[in-house]
Amino acid sequence: WYQRTRRKAVVSTQSTGIARSFGTCSNAFIKLENVENEEARLEYEQLAVEIFTRYPPRDSRSQKIECTNCEGSITDYGHTCNICDTKYPRCIVTGAPLTSVHYWQCDTCKHRAQETDIVSYSTCPLCHTLIA
Repeated sequence: WYQRTRRKAVVSTQSTGIARSFGTCSNAFIKLENVENEEARLEYEQLAVEIFTRYPPRDSRSQKIECTNCEGSITDYGHTCNICDTKYPRCIVTGAPLTSVHYWQCDTCKHRAQETDIVSYSTCPLCHTLIA
């Protein structure tokens, strides 16, 4: 459980930072700073200070994306519909929810990205495996 939660928080931190959603990124850092390993906790704290002294912990965007399951909406940095609670995976390039059935998936880490967003990358943005 711990490793799975930590991995999700790291992915969330990376993708929201790339998408310039620093409010969401700040929330992910709060989860990461609760690790029991003192050395890792201090590294996360130091990284958070470096990021948030340059960028205030506010999301710069708040566009809505339509839920594919109902008539609800999802914020472009969220992953759950506000009406039906359908959960969507996040794009590891932009942090946006993946609502399409057409996406790219890394063969190594199994994380996903919009096909249109991943084309400019030669390696997976998360695990750095070469993209075939």
